[in-house]
Amino acid sequence: MLNATSTSSVESDGLAIGTARAPQEGLGVQWSRHVKRPLVAAIDGGGTKTLFLLAEADGTVIGIGRGGPLNALFVPPDEAIRSVRQAAVGALSEAGMECTDVLVLYASAPGASRDIVDAGISGLIRPTRLDTAGDELAVLTGALLDEAGVVVLAGTGSFAVGRGGRRDRDIQAAGDGSRRRVAARHKIVTRGGWGPLLGDEGSAYAIGLAALRAVALAFDSRGEHTSLCELALKHFSVPRAWSLATMNMGREQVASLAVRVSEASAAGDSVASEILAQAGRDLGRLGVSVLRELAGRNEPGEPIESGEAGPESEPEAECGRRTLATLTGGVSRAAAPLVEAFRDEITSFSTDVQIVPPQYSPAGGALLMALEIAGLRAFGTVPAGMRASAEARSELRA
Repeated sequence: MLNATSTSSVESDGLAIGTARAPQEGLGVQWSRHVKRPLVAAIDGGGTKTLFLLAEADGTVIGIGRGGPLNALFVPPDEAIRSVRQAAVGALSEAGMECTDVLVLYASAPGASRDIVDAGISGLIRPTRLDTAGDELAVLTGALLDEAGVVVLAGTGSFAVGRGGRRDRDIQAAGDGSRRRVAARHKIVTRGGWGPLLGDEGSAYAIGLAALRAVALAFDSRGEHTSLCELALKHFSVPRAWSLATMNMGREQVASLAVRVSEASAAGDSVASEILAQAGRDLGRLGVSVLRELAGRNEPGEPIESGEAGPESEPEAECGRRTLATLTGGVSRAAAPLVEAFRDEITSFSTDVQIVPPQYSPAGGALLMALEIAGLRAFGTVPAGMRASAEARSELRA
């Protein structure tokens, strides 16, 4: 579900948006003449890795660092702190710095905690403003920029997040009775994200678990023979099928088998292909549930748990007519049966929805959020420096 955003603004030395702070004595900041300040930073954390991006005001990325898992719902706080610190050190090292001030640090991660981020960047990064949030808005912004539509993310886990069309409305000004047009808030809708026990439909975990169950049925002669039997034994380096039942496999280990399922499907294995097709249908239905609510077509009795929208009583004009849908995350690169099933589910809801590839990665989305919060990015735009960086840095590309 959508995580609450934690925001902290540190007022020090009268620093204003768009200005750079001089390094304080003893901080150890190594100034590089080519660095254009102010700087912004972004964190993209998940179940397997953490990325830390350091960028100039025009979005030019000057440093990227990598760390371990940051999903605070599944890893201990100490491990999450180490992941943040490792990634921050890596980004600073590439930028030729030991530590630095930044205008905004936007941290995107499931179960994101301000305390974890603060501890991880202590002595390294000093943000004037620190925002921590779940990964939904970074995923949405990275994939669709600021357009209306739904993004279904399928990695180790899965969830969907969507945004309604940008609407302007006329309001009456106080005093002279004149009317002026203002932008209303977007409607944000999320679905999924319930974790491996209650959700994660269509995710790498779900695919891996379905494959293991298919292997067990095949070895029991209760299911169709599949090449997944041999692939699973080789993947987990075990001599016999029963060893799979006695292994102490975590969520990430189960999810890692999804790659082998895609390989088996591409080689013509019907069991693997059906597993992927089912995952694609599940992901498509996840996306449709978001589109349905954005369109006001909820099923009877279905609860509504969306973000705020603009007042419906005011006259509105929608800015931007098209609605987009995209599938992103590692699972989006699976074999054809998954992608085709996803597309079929989306188009069965509405043929007017355009299925498009994501524009930027979740890490790119987190950087876009940081630039927007800092007042360095206008609605619907990508700063030139970030566009150039995306051509050279795979971490920004979807």
